[in-house]
Amino acid sequence: MKKLKILALSTVLAAACVASSSAVAQEAPAISYVAQTTVKFVMPEGTTRADVQGAFQEYYDKVIAKSKLVKHFSMYIHAWGSLGGSYVRTMEFEKWEDLDKFGDEFEALEKAAWPDETARKAFLKKLGSYSDMHHSDEIYTVLNSMRK
Repeated sequence: MKKLKILALSTVLAAACVASSSAVAQEAPAISYVAQTTVKFVMPEGTTRADVQGAFQEYYDKVIAKSKLVKHFSMYIHAWGSLGGSYVRTMEFEKWEDLDKFGDEFEALEKAAWPDETARKAFLKKLGSYSDMHHSDEIYTVLNSMRK
């Protein structure tokens, strides 16, 4: 009787292993895309770092945080080296198509955040004045199987 139970349990476990490995083999690996922009800070005269961070935070709160397409956003500033003169923004998207759609979404979110066109243009001009117009843009595929 004991041998029969062990044989039955072995059969069930073997079947479970085969079923789970075939299910995993059929699933496509999760892929996402990261758009990264590296920009040099510009500090207009009379501007403080707190002013700059406040403007970026306002834009994040009113636009980026409300995006349905951006799955992850980070902004990195140098802690050491490079004279602290640049920052990196990353936005992670689930699908390649979302990269195409996000421009329209951000425009709509900006209009909702600053309904008055004059105020919106003034804020975006101020925000833009904190960055050098020359920057680098990269798009990466994330190897999600090696994420911790």
